[in-house]
Amino acid sequence: MSRFIVMDIVFYGGSLNYDQGTGNYQELKKITKWDGRQYTLVSRYALRYSILETAKTMNMWNIANAEKLQLAGERDKKVIQPSAEILLSGEILNYPEFDLFGYLITTTTPQNFRTAPVKISHAVSMTPFNYDALFNANIGLANRMMAKHGRMEPNPFTAEEHVTFYQYTVVVDLDNIGKIEVYLQNEGEIQLEDGSNWKIDKIEKANGKIKIILESKSKAKEITQKENLNGELVDLDKVKILRYSLKQGGSEDPVLKRVEELVKTILNLKRSIKGRCEDLSPKLMIVGIYKKKPYKTYKDRIYLKDEYSEESYDEVEEREENGKKIVKVKHIASKTKKPIFEVILGKETENQKSSILAEVSEDNVINFIKKIFDNSKTEIDEIKVFYDSSVEVKVK
Repeated sequence: MSRFIVMDIVFYGGSLNYDQGTGNYQELKKITKWDGRQYTLVSRYALRYSILETAKTMNMWNIANAEKLQLAGERDKKVIQPSAEILLSGEILNYPEFDLFGYLITTTTPQNFRTAPVKISHAVSMTPFNYDALFNANIGLANRMMAKHGRMEPNPFTAEEHVTFYQYTVVVDLDNIGKIEVYLQNEGEIQLEDGSNWKIDKIEKANGKIKIILESKSKAKEITQKENLNGELVDLDKVKILRYSLKQGGSEDPVLKRVEELVKTILNLKRSIKGRCEDLSPKLMIVGIYKKKPYKTYKDRIYLKDEYSEESYDEVEEREENGKKIVKVKHIASKTKKPIFEVILGKETENQKSSILAEVSEDNVINFIKKIFDNSKTEIDEIKVFYDSSVEVKVK
């Protein structure tokens, strides 16, 4: 079975990701598109960071602290990665950041890696960058220094600015969430978080739990599978495979729960940057659910139109004059500038267009994606367009 959720998302924000810059000039990350013009960019790494921080702030996800991480490598080539201990015990599955976004652990033999079940694209602006910039200086602090030292030495800098709509895509591979495989070589070496090296003495499954026995200089250490996991041990010729998966919590599907938390985070996404809190919640969101069907993305079919929205109505005035009733009708028309998005869905969704639009809200989006968890349906290929009241959407 293959099950995918695809979310093409448009949000509104400004100056969200800065590059290295030069001197006192701070540059936004940019990319050149097919039309030869430059567009500002919010990298997928910045989006991932903001997703983790937002989920943490919403008290939904535990983020791995320093005790669950380790430095690997030599001298100036050290990298930060999850510790071998949380990998061997399967505890790494309890951290959505590693379950959803993958990892590479180089301190085991062989090295273990996880391809991210949740893939995020860069967010690219929908309008080109026109080199707007803002000049700044810490004049307030400098004025205080003048009272003490008799001189003022502000630190001026120029920062590029771009406020517009951005677009990115999230692809969720449901069948790879909540389970991992760990590969360990018989008598292979493991480097633990404290930097000590251990050799694998024995890997066994007893009383329903996987146990790894390590030895180092006549010392022994035992790492045991975590309680909230299912464990399976596969013994090959030179390698053992440890398969861990999240246990079913009563009637609650742990994969559905994790996906719901991801969706809630995206719908309430915030990004803190340079003393600002930017709201990255979707203004437009095309969600597709696919079971046993090739998944699609519609991000190249979303267009921001430069149009006016016209509103007209009749104003009726009634009054009596000389014993007669006088009715006066005035026609009022007004034009307002409002973002209008055109979504080209094509003929493949013709039968869905009557019910394809909905308000973007947690209940609406989550109720829609729950359809893919319905085991009575063997095949699903369905999309829905969710939008905020601050924009207009035309579906074609």
